[in-house]
Amino acid sequence: MKLVSKSNNERRSNEVQRSTTVSRNGDLNQIKPVSRANDANRSNAVYRSNGASRADIASRENGVSRGSEANRGNAVNRSNGAYRSNSANQPVTAKGPVHKKKSPAKAATIIVLVIVIICSALFVALGFYVSSLDTVFPNVWADGINLSGLTLDEATQTLINAGYERNAEGISVTIVFPDDTSFSVSGAEVGLSLNASEAAFAAFSFGRDESFFRNEITYIRSIFNGTELSDLSTPSFDDSIIRERASEYTSQFNKTLLDSNLERTDDSITIVKGTGLHTADESEVFGLAVHTINRAVEENEHLTAHYTPERNLDDTIDLNLLYAEIHVEPVTSRWDVETLSATVSSEGRTFDLEEAEEKLRNAENGSTIVIPILVLMPEFTTQDIEAMIFRDELAATTTRMTNISNRIHNINLTAVAINGTVLNPGEVFSFNEIVGPRTRERGFLEANVIIGGVLQPGIGGGICQMSSTLYSSVIHTHLEVVERRPHGLTVSYLPYGQDATVVFASNTDFRFKNNTDFPLRIESKVDGRDLSVRLIGTKLDDTYIEVESVVISRTAIVNERRETEEMLIGEEGIMTGSGGQEGVHVEVFQLHYTGDGELISRTSIGISRYSMQPRVTLVGTRIPEPVYHPEPGGEAPAEG
Repeated sequence: MKLVSKSNNERRSNEVQRSTTVSRNGDLNQIKPVSRANDANRSNAVYRSNGASRADIASRENGVSRGSEANRGNAVNRSNGAYRSNSANQPVTAKGPVHKKKSPAKAATIIVLVIVIICSALFVALGFYVSSLDTVFPNVWADGINLSGLTLDEATQTLINAGYERNAEGISVTIVFPDDTSFSVSGAEVGLSLNASEAAFAAFSFGRDESFFRNEITYIRSIFNGTELSDLSTPSFDDSIIRERASEYTSQFNKTLLDSNLERTDDSITIVKGTGLHTADESEVFGLAVHTINRAVEENEHLTAHYTPERNLDDTIDLNLLYAEIHVEPVTSRWDVETLSATVSSEGRTFDLEEAEEKLRNAENGSTIVIPILVLMPEFTTQDIEAMIFRDELAATTTRMTNISNRIHNINLTAVAINGTVLNPGEVFSFNEIVGPRTRERGFLEANVIIGGVLQPGIGGGICQMSSTLYSSVIHTHLEVVERRPHGLTVSYLPYGQDATVVFASNTDFRFKNNTDFPLRIESKVDGRDLSVRLIGTKLDDTYIEVESVVISRTAIVNERRETEEMLIGEEGIMTGSGGQEGVHVEVFQLHYTGDGELISRTSIGISRYSMQPRVTLVGTRIPEPVYHPEPGGEAPAEG
């Protein structure tokens, strides 16, 4: 049973309004005037009884205790903070007996108790009245029909006269099957009706099913607030028509059920779509229709319900499971550093899962859909890798050597040692490991080397040009530099910051790593006065790298003059190995370009600092020895 509150203005009776008004006015007339009269009488009585001055009255109002008139006068004086006398300081003599005044608080308490007793008696009396009432509570409506103040029989007849029992005839329901076939049933077809007696009894019972006082409170509320009741009776109807239609349409639907079918070849998957459902159950269809009719009556509108049989898992094509069975990732070939050969590649297989699900979802039952199987090619086949090995020149650098035979000889020894070196993916090249110690026994000759910022003769001089030329090639690729140090002085055969010094004795090395997926070969050779280095590997795109040296600061050459006794007075000359070089502070950048020459990135790869070498001029200080020239015809000095 549903309750809906209604407005007082719509269903409150005139009698209730008048009763409410009288009660409100009565409260005002009986309480407030009496309170004002009593206050006035008590005040006048004080004046008449005592004949006292206003000062005495003020004393009483300020809470001064009863006593002699003099005490009260003094109390007034103390209360006001100054001396005041009564009628020229004459004592006041009371005329007649003094009557004690009743406490206002006690009077108010008595009045409240009387009111409470009266109200309680009225409330209890109203409760007995409500309990004995044989009519529907005020302002009670049943499905839009007013039953207020009616007996049970009168309420039943009122509902019948209002057509309550025929209210459900306009109700209808529709049952829809998975293939979108459906049947409908109307209330008029099945004789759908409501019970007026049941509804009247429900309305009559409203407010009577709780305790004595709760029922009374419900009654009072119903006077001021309307109550709308609904769903008061259970609908009755002839279900034979529903059974007949449920049987007819269930049988019709079951004939459309198809089993799914699947065939698979190397190139495609062929699916005949079935419903994937068990057959419909006639009793379930009937039960759904009856339940829907009862709901339609409650909601007083047409309702549609969808019937879906249980899924037949044995007849369901699981595309996700099929995808897991068919999908195979391709295997790409790579260079095996252990076997020094390309690994075996293989193709993959798959199909477009999203496309297949959409086709199957949109296909009608019984139709056939074809899903192509796709071939997934590996990134690199075995043949691709074999053809790519040492296919591309990654970088090349050529530097010019000085015309010093020993220096050229030493450089040629290192070029021969390095030429043909192969670095597999992940391996690190070490100049000192490949070239080895620079000794006379291994064929190295003496040539100038930089020691302490000065060129001095040393075994193996000149081989730093080989390490520097190789370094210059490396930084024109994406190869990873592991270790590199610049010379103490600038070199003439390469731009600033693109050199690399090596010293076997101090383990100053130049090292780099092959961080590609393919083997790398180093080719180096001396041709006349030219030293060439090439890095051969595999490029996967057409990008390239250029190197830029940016000078941060320079230090000018300082001229120095040094005296030496190895030269005669008046002789001067530049000290060997100290011709002077400027100091340079330089930063080197890699500029990465696309094949079309568009700059992709500019990355700093380090800062190099080169010392300034002063230009030293040697000045002779030795005095030449005298030379004896004998006179012609004279004798030589005696040895003695």
